[in-house]
Amino acid sequence: MTITVDYSSKTFDSQARTLQPEDLGSHIESGWTIEGDVWEDWYEWVNDFKATHIIYGTIEGDFEKNVVCENQKALDHFLKYHPFYEWDYYDI
Repeated sequence: MTITVDYSSKTFDSQARTLQPEDLGSHIESGWTIEGDVWEDWYEWVNDFKATHIIYGTIEGDFEKNVVCENQKALDHFLKYHPFYEWDYYDI
């Protein structure tokens, strides 16, 4: 069973919650393989992503909207190794 986490309804100190371009690819330490498109406007970031793990399954979405994952344990493990970065679009 999957769960959906609605990040758009949560309160954060910044308006942008994104992954970094260096999060893309395969990561031996965490076991996650992350795919997504890099956006660039003076700064580079990743909104929509899909991450897969042999044990934890799939996580996909956008930390400014919704993220769908196998379970909370999978999301916790992902965020431990690949936390989203908070910043403001006004910075660009």
